[in-house]
Amino acid sequence: MKCANCCSKRCISIITLIIAVIIFIQTNFLTLMIFSLKNNYIQANSSVTKDNIKEKNYIETEEEWRLVIPKINISADIKEGTSGEVINNYIGHFVETSKEIGNIGLIAASAGYKENYFEKLADLVEGDVIIYIKDNLKKEYIVTTNVTIKETDWSYLSETEDNRITLITGILEEPENRRCVQAAEIRI
Repeated sequence: MKCANCCSKRCISIITLIIAVIIFIQTNFLTLMIFSLKNNYIQANSSVTKDNIKEKNYIETEEEWRLVIPKINISADIKEGTSGEVINNYIGHFVETSKEIGNIGLIAASAGYKENYFEKLADLVEGDVIIYIKDNLKKEYIVTTNVTIKETDWSYLSETEDNRITLITGILEEPENRRCVQAAEIRI
């Protein structure tokens, strides 16, 4: 009887170990598959490559603050503020909004400035990727909203409990309106 009992416990231990290994392999396979699909999506929908935007340098640099939108070929520095001087050369950050957690609000020109980074913001559709880099932090977002708003509507910059990024720009020949794109953080 002792032998049968011992053999039974050993079989259960071996089966448990095999199940644990299978679960571990499946979990890692799914994570790898999601990562691969995301990278394939970015490459298939963009002319920007990792060599072009040098992502590794962004993360290693101590005081880096950038926005990368592969679909519309944007890789630009962000600066604090929304003055004409800032927007003429950079993507501006709305001082009232977060820089890391919550709703990050950014503004850039679409026409008439030295740099018109948000010129093609209207081309973004649900599911497009936006990459935000602040110092050693890198966040990826998926576009959820692309709408026209009134120039007086600042509700999209309100604080949020979730992590999102809000991009705002003017619309050529429509001074009463603004283009607003929002994207939710991707969590893997």
